[in-house]
Amino acid sequence: MKLAIAAVGLVLGLATPATASDLTLEITTRGTGGAIAVAVYRDAAAFRRGEGPVASRVVPRTGPVTTVVMTGLAPGRYAVAAFHDTDGNGDLTLWPIGLPKEAYGFSNDARGRFGPPPFEAAAINLPATGTRSALTLR
Repeated sequence: MKLAIAAVGLVLGLATPATASDLTLEITTRGTGGAIAVAVYRDAAAFRRGEGPVASRVVPRTGPVTTVVMTGLAPGRYAVAAFHDTDGNGDLTLWPIGLPKEAYGFSNDARGRFGPPPFEAAAINLPATGTRSALTLR
């Protein structure tokens, strides 16, 4: 029993605390009202599919520039996708031909031709000290 307790103590003593960083986003949009939906992706495949973000938030639009803080992210490389949910349905509303009705954008103000931009175009580095980034929804 003492050996098991000692082993657990040793493992806990060797564990290092995880470093968590904050990504502060300043999101500009021309529309009024509604909410800003933000998703943060760690890898290119998830970003391209728009599935499996490592973090996401929906916050009320507070004015022409809305600040959103994504907390607890591990330092690394991330891409951000956001949209202005003006109708409050929780989804990016599309026209019947498949084009977005609501303003959307990506980190680095990267743009794609038919869909999201490449991950590398939108990727931002998040150091252990955190960082700020601005994007515009169009």
